Amino acid sequence: MEKQANPAVLGLLGYGMTTVLLSLANSGIIPFDGMIIAMALFFGGAAQTLVASMLFKLGDTFGVVAFGGYSFLWLSFGLINLGAFIEWWTVSSTAIGAYLIIWMIFTLFLVFASMVAPKVLTIILMLTVVLLGSLGIGALTGNAALSLFGGYEGILTGALAMYMAFAVLLNEMWGKQVLPLGKPFRS
Repeated sequence: MEKQANPAVLGLLGYGMTTVLLSLANSGIIPFDGMIIAMALFFGGAAQTLVASMLFKLGDTFGVVAFGGYSFLWLSFGLINLGAFIEWWTVSSTAIGAYLIIWMIFTLFLVFASMVAPKVLTIILMLTVVLLGSLGIGALTGNAALSLFGGYEGILTGALAMYMAFAVLLNEMWGKQVLPLGKPFRS
């Protein structure tokens, strides 16, 4: 059988790089503008949709659910903000808070499923729960400090996803462990 590429590397980069970029805005380091919306729609959203469809063909249910779910998180996030930016609609902080909490619950179940995957993946998902929870609760309560914490924590979360992507890539290319991924929490 012919060797197949691992599309999860692209998916992890789409998630990680888009998360870092948005988190730089959430932490006040860069402004939130159209560039972030475009990144969310295309690299966070469309690229991960493609990755999910490739993983479907490989029989990777977890990958389809994780990358497919996050692709639609990014696509909907981009559309929500694009519509607000061009004044098609308004979005309340309560609605955004509920949106983020729903995605936090989605991610919590991915954490449980990932316990048999490399440890770094489970840690990325645990950090994503904290990220979505802090931003969601911050939006629901108007707690700017909690939202700011989520911004900084998101930079770490996205950077760890990028680390995992590059670890998988380098380990495959070099044919040995160059960067560790950690043994699963459960075997």
